[in-house]
This record gives sequence, structure tokens and C-alpha cells, in this order.
Amino acid sequence: MNEQLRTRLLTYMLISLIAAMLLLFPGLVVKEGLKQHALSSDYTSFLLAGTLIAQGHAPATQLYDVNLQRQVEQSIQAAGSVTPTADLLPFLNPPLVAALALPLNYLSPALGNLLWGGLQFLVLLLALWLLAPMLPTERRYLLWLGAFAYLPVYQSLIQAQLSPTLLLGIVLFWRCLRAGRSADVGAGASLALLLLKPQALPLYLLYLLYRRNWRALGSFTAVAVAIYLLSAAVSGLDWPFAYLKMIAQLGSRPDLYNSYPQLMFTWRGLLARFDITSIVPLAALTILTVAAVLYAWWRSDRAVLVPDRAADRLALQLGAATVAATLDGFYLYNHDLTMLIFSGAALLGWAAQHNWPSWVTALLVAALITPFTFFANIRDVLGPPLDTSFIVVMVVALGALLYLLLQPPLAQSAAAPNP
Repeated sequence: MNEQLRTRLLTYMLISLIAAMLLLFPGLVVKEGLKQHALSSDYTSFLLAGTLIAQGHAPATQLYDVNLQRQVEQSIQAAGSVTPTADLLPFLNPPLVAALALPLNYLSPALGNLLWGGLQFLVLLLALWLLAPMLPTERRYLLWLGAFAYLPVYQSLIQAQLSPTLLLGIVLFWRCLRAGRSADVGAGASLALLLLKPQALPLYLLYLLYRRNWRALGSFTAVAVAIYLLSAAVSGLDWPFAYLKMIAQLGSRPDLYNSYPQLMFTWRGLLARFDITSIVPLAALTILTVAAVLYAWWRSDRAVLVPDRAADRLALQLGAATVAATLDGFYLYNHDLTMLIFSGAALLGWAAQHNWPSWVTALLVAALITPFTFFANIRDVLGPPLDTSFIVVMVVALGALLYLLLQPPLAQSAAAPNP
């Protein structure tokens, strides 16, 4: 099968998936009703946070109090004539996000949901536009089709989650690093967007340490301190302790916040699916993942690049970091997998500049199809072993990115003579 035929088949499949999800997701929301959806989806957690601030429950000890959250959430749903949900839809972000959500308290649920989710849709479009240069001009349509054929994107937008902002942070980080030392300050500031989900940060900070990019690290630290102080103005100087306590409860008492690791597509989620609770295998998988990524970074940097391949190397290095950060995440939900669009773009960009291998097409197809196992009814039918399919795809994708970092035509051995 030649490259042109593979590309055509991938295009048809992407269009088919987009059509299917455009029929599925908006139809479910319309059938449910905008107000009912807004007060029973993840958007409720942001509305809850804004309401807690408006009612004077700004101190972090109150903002993350599970009983208070449940009480206020049920009152919001009752006021909207919506049957309160049996499970809590908790607020799990830093206090600054709660302050930004304050205006939602003064809008109708339907309008607030549309505006909050609409803003994330615009952020997603911006991220994809900034990511487009990773592919040749004639292939960029595949990035747009692939992104909108990806089920986590729809889950993120329908739930009005902040996952597109996480993707934007990674894309801006890549763009600034690609621009060179003059943009190091911007790279650090861009990375601070991931403070919305701090558990996604460590590997990117490790990358800056590995690069000894002190300017970017200093910029990130300055923005992080500013965010801490702004959050402290809302919830007190001790808010990180309350936030960390809440995170610890997610691990030890997931029932408190209706947050179950066996529903997450991470190493922790994989082990939980098989009732493995020991910290030893989780620590081993995490360490092995980080070690493999570090080794690939080091080996690829020791190679003599084929001309014009420096951008490929950066994209593949950060693409591998993104998959690894997802697997190692302590708590990441289905919609957070929107971040993996960056890794997919890195693979697409490599394939579009080479003789598009069949294995790249197969990997992209698997990454687009297997997320359908997220649905609870499919999960119940397939059972835990088959429910891990997307984690397997993530592991294969990580392996592919690491392999490409170490193999020609990206680079040649530093020991070999230059061509």
C-alpha cells in the first residue's frame, strides 16, 4: 500500500469518526437539555467553586471541604430544579481557578456552561493553529481532522473542562523552545499553564533541568510564585497544604471525591484495574518510564543531526515527555488525554516528512478508535483486561517516539563521519 493510499484511507476514517461524534455528543446534550446537562456535568464543579467564593467560603480549608462541596453542589442543583446527582462532582483545581469561575455564579447554568466551554473551544483552536507548523503545509489538514476525530476532545468540550488549556501550555512551550534562547522566558511562562493540573508538570521541568535552561526555569518559578500569591489573596497563604491534603484523599479515599483510579488511563489506573494496590510496581513503572525518556533524550542529543532535523528532535522529545507524563500522572481523567494531541502531531509530522510507514498509520488509527472503551457500558461488557487497550496504545506510542529519537533518518551516530 503506497503512501498516497494510506493517507487517503486515514483521511476517510477521520472524517467518518468526526461525523459519528458530531451525531453522538451534541445529540445527547440536546436530548438531556442544556440546563440539566450543565448541572450534572463537570461544569458543575467550576460553578460550585465560583459559588463557594461568592458565599464567603474562600479559605482553602473550606474550598476543598468535601462535605461543604457536596452541600453547596446539591443546593445549586436544587435551585436549578435539577435532581441532585448521587455522586459529588468535586472542584480539584487551585484556588485561582475558583476565583476565575466567580462570574459563573451570576449567570444562568446554560449560558455559563456555553461561555466556559466556548472559551475552551477557542483555546483548542488556538493550540491547533500554533501546532500546525509541525507538519508540512499540504499535510496540516490531517492534524485538524485527527484532533476533531479524537474522543477525549469531545469529552473535554462537552464537560467544559480545562484540558485544551493544558494542551495550549505544551504547544506554547514547544514553540518557544523551538524559537531559541530569545524565547526561554516565554517557554517557562507557557509551562506555568500546566499548574492547572500540577501532576502533569514534573517531566517538563525535568526537561528544562536536563537542558540546563535556567532562564526558562526562572521564568516558570516567577509565574508560579505570582500564581501562588494571587491564590493566597483568595484562599490564604496556606492553600497549598489544603490542596495537597485533598490530593492525598484522592489517593487514600477516592470515594470521598468520587475519583476512582481504575477509571484513569495511567499506570496507577492500570494497576487498579487488576486490584494491585502495592506502591512498589507503581514506583517501578514510573521510574522505568522516566529513565527510558531520559535515555532517549541523551542519546538523541549525542547524535549528529541530518540537516533540518533539529525541529524533529525537539518535537519527538517533547512528544515522548507528554505520553510519559500522562502515564505517570497521579490523577488524570479521560478529557485530560487531549494533551496527547501534541504527541500525535509529533508522529504525524515525522511521518509526513518521510515515506509514511504503515505502522504509523496503524498506531494513529488505534489511538483514535480505542478511546471508545472509555464508555461505561462498553467497559462493563469488555471487562478490565480489554479496557486497558488505550493504555497499551499509549505504551506503544511512547515506544515509537523513543525509537524514532534513536534511529535514522533523524540522526546519525556521533561516532560516524559526517556525510
